[in-house]
Amino acid sequence: MPINTEKAINQLSKEGLVKDISISVFKKNKYIEDFEKLNESDLFHIFSAGKPFIASVLWKLYEKKIIDFDDPISKFWPEFGKKNKQNITIKHVLTHSSGISITSSLLDHDYIDLNRVCRWIENYEPESNPGEKISYHEVTYGWILGEIIQRITNKTFNENFNEYVANPLGLESTNFTLEGKKFPKEVYRHESSELKTIPSIFKLLLINKIPMISGTCISTSYDLAKFYNELINNDKWLNKKIKKEVTRVHKEGNDHNSELKFTRLGLGVRINSKIINIDDSISNSETFGHSGLVSCVGLASYDQNISLAILNNLLLSDQLNEHRMRTIISAIIMDIDRMKI
Repeated sequence: MPINTEKAINQLSKEGLVKDISISVFKKNKYIEDFEKLNESDLFHIFSAGKPFIASVLWKLYEKKIIDFDDPISKFWPEFGKKNKQNITIKHVLTHSSGISITSSLLDHDYIDLNRVCRWIENYEPESNPGEKISYHEVTYGWILGEIIQRITNKTFNENFNEYVANPLGLESTNFTLEGKKFPKEVYRHESSELKTIPSIFKLLLINKIPMISGTCISTSYDLAKFYNELINNDKWLNKKIKKEVTRVHKEGNDHNSELKFTRLGLGVRINSKIINIDDSISNSETFGHSGLVSCVGLASYDQNISLAILNNLLLSDQLNEHRMRTIISAIIMDIDRMKI
């Protein structure tokens, strides 16, 4: 029984910092059934915790030698090269250093019109030179990478994700559109959160069945944890050498869009970074993952062979979410150690 984890969640609930929550854990390539009672099987918006899902399609295209991470985006999307963007590469976007990160000139209701979004990106004048500085690509990351994946393959992003990632790994509950499935848990905003428009934007995306490539997907904690477990342990899905390549540090420094927090970036994942709320007990160069909109996180540790996912539907302030995640992750690690798996 995950006694410490249950105790942590109960305490956080009393503090008003948890609404619906789902936790899944893998250790040594095995799903830990002891945590099953904490696995809320309903779907959740996982926000940017799903950015590695987008990157993983590119990992597979790289493995098949269809792309190189140093390829310029304009090689596949010529119109993208306007306004001094011709030297921006796939790697620049994967490491949030392309200079295309600020979306203040794009209205919220434009998020449901991907053609409008593409024209907006084509006419975007970068705020910095490629590779010059890290500025978190909150939504532009998915729009740019999703568009080039579609152009390279002549298939929709969903079709690519299913072919290269979801079907081979058995991610049965992960999708980038509603597609007739039941709605995910409703998103709620805590009084500490300033993200006032997020719940309504995601309702619009769902109702209009627009691919949520900007805010990523609908999923479960089981699928997200399983993805990281497969990334660690399944060499048949992705070459071991490539797995090591995408999960090593490619860029590090202060993130200009995240209060100058120091971060280390792989190719679509964050590595040993405060931004993904990794507890000191598993904080090392072998730990990687990604958080999502101050509510969700998925992460893995190579050397300890642990992968886990925590999904919430209550948006908190950065400070309160850090407290929430550190509390839960610390409790999970204590329970795993006690189980002696």
